[in-house]
Amino acid sequence: MKNRILIFSFFVFSVIALAIIGSLLKARSDQAKKLEVQSRELSQFSDEKDSIAQVLGSATNSIANIYNQVSNVAGAVAVTKTLENIDNLNYKNQVAGKLAAISEVVTGYKQQMKTAEDRINTLKQRNAGFSQKLTVLEETIKKLKGTIEEQEIRIAQLNSELDLTRAERDKFKAEALSKAKKLLEKEEELAVRKQELSDTQDELYTAYYIIGTTDELNKKGYIEKKGSVLVFGGTWKATDSLRVDENFTKIDIRKIVEIPMKSKFYRVVSVHDPKLLSPKPYEANTTPYTLKIGGGNRFWAQSKVLIITED
Repeated sequence: MKNRILIFSFFVFSVIALAIIGSLLKARSDQAKKLEVQSRELSQFSDEKDSIAQVLGSATNSIANIYNQVSNVAGAVAVTKTLENIDNLNYKNQVAGKLAAISEVVTGYKQQMKTAEDRINTLKQRNAGFSQKLTVLEETIKKLKGTIEEQEIRIAQLNSELDLTRAERDKFKAEALSKAKKLLEKEEELAVRKQELSDTQDELYTAYYIIGTTDELNKKGYIEKKGSVLVFGGTWKATDSLRVDENFTKIDIRKIVEIPMKSKFYRVVSVHDPKLLSPKPYEANTTPYTLKIGGGNRFWAQSKVLIITED
């Protein structure tokens, strides 16, 4: 009986011991997982913190450089006050352009600080215990924001000083555009006049001629017999209603002084002086030949339409 009691007591003790051991093992496992999570969070926090610190370090150097640039532009703005001639507006315009570029960069860093603040706030929301470790970064952001604000104020002051420069530049630009417009209008007017003169000269030196048999030219209505009695006598002349059409050859009398002919038997029907033509009718030795016009403008003075019959 005593042995049974001992065996039962040992069994109960073993069960209790196993339960305690299992509980301890589970607690150790949970603790290990918790430590692993904390370690991962700490590593992520460290990486993000280092990244923010690197951004702020770069921004600190760059913003210090911006300070120097603003100082240099301030000196240039001071110089513009001594420049009163309108020719110096180009220099003033360059200064204003540099100031605008710097202002754009400062605005960019202002946004960069806002982004860094948002990242820090996100880290705090993840773990309140990180707040103390982020104090240095927050102080750095605060100082940089203060420097950026100072630069914005200084840039605004410099822009104010350049307001007169911009007004002068705009006035000069408007005057220059007005002068350029007037000059362009004069050039266009001159071009029109030159073209009109050229057209007038071309018209002045343009002539037309037509050569054909008497029968051909009569049927087309270019010539008619005048001064005849019934069917006798009379002379072939250009018709009163003569109009130049596509059958006439257009020439520039400054350049063309020779006309190709098919026959040496010709007659000048138009009002032109045949004495200024050579060779005379029947004098050419060979055909076809070239009829040469002499006298220049004197030949064409009476008419710019030459009609010749070949019979």
